[in-house]
Amino acid sequence: MVIEKYIACIMRCFSICIAVVIFLLSAQLKLPLPETVSFPGLDKLLHACAFGSLAFALSYWFSADAWLAEPLKCFVLVCCMAACYGISDEIHQIFVPGRDASFYDWFADCAGAALAAFARLQVVKLRSGV
Repeated sequence: MVIEKYIACIMRCFSICIAVVIFLLSAQLKLPLPETVSFPGLDKLLHACAFGSLAFALSYWFSADAWLAEPLKCFVLVCCMAACYGISDEIHQIFVPGRDASFYDWFADCAGAALAAFARLQVVKLRSGV
């Protein structure tokens, strides 16, 4: 039990760190990626991974018991928090020279968040034996 509380605390702190990193990367004129790594759709994949990581870490703000008792509520809240942060990220990019807002980026953010929230639910169910 103590280890689970410790992990939850670390993940909560990690969610804040991920949000800060997303903000800092959004403030860049161009993402620091090597040109040789680029392929079509890479930016959408990166959006999904970043916001999936954020959502998975955010999911630890809800206990495993909460996930088991009200899985839909937890899923929706985590997805909504990540989606709202995604909207704020896109609005932030409007004010960064060389960047712009994109509905498709936000959609990728939401898709990554939904997959991560679903993964968290499955992890909780697996660990509880449900």
